[in-house]
Amino acid sequence: MKYTTLVPEAMVVAAGVALLLSSRFRAAQHRRLRTRLPAIAAIVLLVAFGIELYAGANVGSYFGGGLVQDRLALFAKAAGLLAAAAAIALADWPSEESPTLALAMTMFALFGLMVTASAGDVIGVWAGLELAGAAGVGVLAVRRPDLGLRLLLLGAAGSAMTLIGLAYVYATAGTADLLGIRQVLVGAAPTLPLALPVLLLLGALAFRAAMSPAQVAAGPILPPASPLSTGLVVGLVASSALVAAVKIAAALSPVSGVYSTYLEVVAAIAMVGGGAAALAVRTPRARIAFLAAGQAGWVLAGLATHDRGGIGSGVFLLGAFVLAATAGPAALGASGLAEMAIAGMGTLRPHRAAALTLALLSLAGVPPLAGFFGEFAVGAALAQSGHFELLALGLLGTVLSSVAALGTLRALYLQNPVDEARRGGAVLPAWTRLSAGAAIGLCIVIAGYGLLASPILALADQSAEGLGLK
Repeated sequence: MKYTTLVPEAMVVAAGVALLLSSRFRAAQHRRLRTRLPAIAAIVLLVAFGIELYAGANVGSYFGGGLVQDRLALFAKAAGLLAAAAAIALADWPSEESPTLALAMTMFALFGLMVTASAGDVIGVWAGLELAGAAGVGVLAVRRPDLGLRLLLLGAAGSAMTLIGLAYVYATAGTADLLGIRQVLVGAAPTLPLALPVLLLLGALAFRAAMSPAQVAAGPILPPASPLSTGLVVGLVASSALVAAVKIAAALSPVSGVYSTYLEVVAAIAMVGGGAAALAVRTPRARIAFLAAGQAGWVLAGLATHDRGGIGSGVFLLGAFVLAATAGPAALGASGLAEMAIAGMGTLRPHRAAALTLALLSLAGVPPLAGFFGEFAVGAALAQSGHFELLALGLLGTVLSSVAALGTLRALYLQNPVDEARRGGAVLPAWTRLSAGAAIGLCIVIAGYGLLASPILALADQSAEGLGLK
């Protein structure tokens, strides 16, 4: 029974491998199966989500401590499973170049997030990050090889900086175990030779969490990245980096003096810069990416407090982030290149428009949705720890993000719809019922996050406590 907690990971990997092998079916069989694959994949993830909630509460370690099932792993894996299921069910599948590959890469990106969340040492953290990033590269490169190459190069740079920082921390502590690193660093002095690699490490993780806007650009001739691939990069891949940042920040909390100010600056740039950039751009897909980058800054702001309350609040916000950032681009579909393309979606496709609306507002931190409660919890932790200047900058970023989100909602509901025959990315009847049901479910989860805020925040606080924070 001990290994029951690993069943969700096994289901995700098996589904990814099976999807890759399904491309070998005969063309006629494959066409019939392809219409059912998204529903099958979403059901598999929902079943894995249920198993995670049931068996994931059994705290324990596996493979000599390489994998650890704790409250953070339960929280992050459950949120990732639910977000991936929603994105798959909402995706505009006729606009995907290779639906089978997109589904498989979604599974592997999710598995990377799960490995990062369960890692008991720095090797597992790095491996999970690289797996999620590689899945993002694979699905981007199908339609836009240039974007895939860009993500590969940026990810390689971030990976190199991460490895350098992890190697120095390992050399200083003499152990790769995260809890062991924390115990050793309790007696370490916050010196400059230690500060430099730590800053490099946390900077690399922040960079990988907020670099998603660079992957959604569309040139004047080249087609944009597919909706699901955007959700993978903006949501699952960025969330893997944020989960890694949570675990690393907790392990390095005894020497927080060497990085707290630096992390505050990075968080402030992400919060204000993300909101300002979201207000400046005009394409809905780019706006979602910048809103996600701004909310990632709020998670980093929680880590800058280097205490249990702040990090627990950051984990609480992380759940709302992964759901909205992953499912939002999928709800937008292929019509996210200009506001004109989504004009009137609230009339023509009310379910998808409602899901997109709540995802946008949640990423912007508008009450009373999931993102608002997460940012409120982080803001309360910032106030309690005396970081009032960071809180003020965060509120400024939220105001900018909210105004930007309202600009997209204006196009959704107030502008006249264009002729349906001219609208790109129309959802075919085969996906209509699936996407409508997923949209309703996503709306319920995002809107109901606040109703369950107390038990979810308690689980997030237990996550911080399990990382050794007081």
